[in-house]
Amino acid sequence: MNINFIIRAFCLNVALIMLVIFYNYININTLEYRITNNYEKIISITRYFHHRFLNAEYKMYESGVYKFNDNDKNQGGVIISKDGLYPELLEDLNNNYKDILGFLPKSYFKSLTFIMPNAHYVLPLKDKKYIIDNDYINDVIKRKKLNYKFNFFRDDDVKVSSKDKNKNRQEIILPIYIKGVIEAIFIVDVDISCITKYINNYNDEMYTQYEVENKDGLLTQKIEVPYAKNDKEYIYIGLNLFDVMLLIFKLYLIIECMYQILCRMFTFFYKRIMYDSMTHCLRRNIFDMKYKTLSSRSVIIFDIDHFKLINDNFGHAIGDHVIGEIGKMLQQQARKHHLYFRWGGEEFLILLPKTNKKALLDYAEILRHEVESMTLLDGNNVTISLGTSEQKPKEHIYQTIYRADMALYQAKELGRNKSHYL
Repeated sequence: MNINFIIRAFCLNVALIMLVIFYNYININTLEYRITNNYEKIISITRYFHHRFLNAEYKMYESGVYKFNDNDKNQGGVIISKDGLYPELLEDLNNNYKDILGFLPKSYFKSLTFIMPNAHYVLPLKDKKYIIDNDYINDVIKRKKLNYKFNFFRDDDVKVSSKDKNKNRQEIILPIYIKGVIEAIFIVDVDISCITKYINNYNDEMYTQYEVENKDGLLTQKIEVPYAKNDKEYIYIGLNLFDVMLLIFKLYLIIECMYQILCRMFTFFYKRIMYDSMTHCLRRNIFDMKYKTLSSRSVIIFDIDHFKLINDNFGHAIGDHVIGEIGKMLQQQARKHHLYFRWGGEEFLILLPKTNKKALLDYAEILRHEVESMTLLDGNNVTISLGTSEQKPKEHIYQTIYRADMALYQAKELGRNKSHYL
């Protein structure tokens, strides 16, 4: 496997892990705000019900069960255990229920309860027998450890606690004091196990990977529930490692695919710009752009002998084929640090590192023999003539090319199919 691929994959995945963790880290505050804000909204609704109770009109009720709306099974009712005057709060209870569903899923909400001595307002009202007496409100006060009396106004009268031993249920409790004594209790019962669904919805919205944890730990955030009295009521939000790794894998595949596509596009256009399509050698204009300031180089320049006759006798298509095959031969003979250019129609230029005369002519002869041995024309050999030269100190590379070009002409004058040094 390519070591560059391994290094790139490792670095990219490490970067993605850090990026995903950081993105989730900066978004946890928004999630915490939304969760605590929902509690604050419910608490605000409970306080509103407190005011409605203080300003409610009273009506004479006989003992029994009274439903607010017989046509809607979700509507509430009141259970009266003793004849007497009681406040008309069923419509307010129903309005509070609708307000809560305005920002919480229905599955999150369980019930609204308003408890008075001898009266029990509840939504939804289930089809079962209710027995309500004065001891029920006292039982709630005892179980929830509520202050039966108080001498001054307090802002922390609301209490959030688990419902008995059910860890998945929470009750938001507002005791209502009249003349310093509890007169009634308003309770909102919610199912906090549904907070997982709430968090999943947030994940879908914000592309995060949160989940509910059982306790505080690495990469977890402790969300303090407003008015909770102990640590058991805290909500711990952590990262779902499986979802994190799945997201990183998806992101890696997307980025790697985009990288490969861009590399292939770059290679495609780079080759079209840099290389001659017929010979796959570098274009002459690339030499003028990138290599005209080279120093300490040797040069070989050659062209095909009697190329005009090849075109005249065999056609231009065959001539192009001959040029292309010689270009392929150069690629096969290519050596490290050698640059191969298509210099003209049938003319090629090779730039080599500084090479002595003997080594330069030896390499030129290898190329000459290689072309001569190629079967390019039926019954006719193709030959080349080569000129070679070395760059002198402080000499511009074009001067070296000029001498190599002069050597090429001398090779032709000596009978072609030769190498000459100048």
